[in-house]
Amino acid sequence: MGDGTAVVVVAGGAGSRFTAAGGAGDKLDADVGGRPVLGALLRALADAGPERVVLVGPARDLPAHLAARVERVREDPPGGGPLAALAAGLRHLAATGAGRGCAVALLAGDQPFAASALPRLLGALEPAGGAAPALAAVGVDPSGRRQPLLAAVRLGAALDALAGCAVDGRPVRELYARLDAGSRGAVAEVPVSDRERLDVDVPADLAAAREAARDTSARGPRPGAGRGRPT
Repeated sequence: MGDGTAVVVVAGGAGSRFTAAGGAGDKLDADVGGRPVLGALLRALADAGPERVVLVGPARDLPAHLAARVERVREDPPGGGPLAALAAGLRHLAATGAGRGCAVALLAGDQPFAASALPRLLGALEPAGGAAPALAAVGVDPSGRRQPLLAAVRLGAALDALAGCAVDGRPVRELYARLDAGSRGAVAEVPVSDRERLDVDVPADLAAAREAARDTSARGPRPGAGRGRPT
């Protein structure tokens, strides 16, 4: 797929909504199906097969087998929010050899089931039937709402859109607005499930994630799950 595939995982938030709603500790460390929220996502990404995974946020302990597969960077300024984190991850990829055509998935670290959307998000960047290629693909949940951190972009296009852009404290949707402004139809929309877009913001979300993990365990793995690479 062009210059390869990568994932930038945003994991720098303070989790203030989680604790304000009565949650205890770091939400990314909360148990979902026997694994921490962030660990569940990183494990699923390891199975999905992107060539690189960049984790943006403060230092945190990870199991050795996951830590060895993750490149770690910090957003600038620290705590600058999700757009600052994405910018840091994208710039890291460019500075360490990724080409402008690299297809990069953009995910939040509190989405334990997001990895199954990668083939659709990354695949949406490929031209089909002679159409112009999309520069970005944004997940749209069953209610019709865009999920800015369940998305994919072409590295070069995203860096161009962010050039000269203030990112500290800014929302991720500004990236897609800039891409849309530069080229009509640049941002494709990709259906994603409620399970894939589930993010653990408050304790009720954590309960929903645990229930989804139990449902998956009860059904068993899908045939072929965990094999192959996104195309």
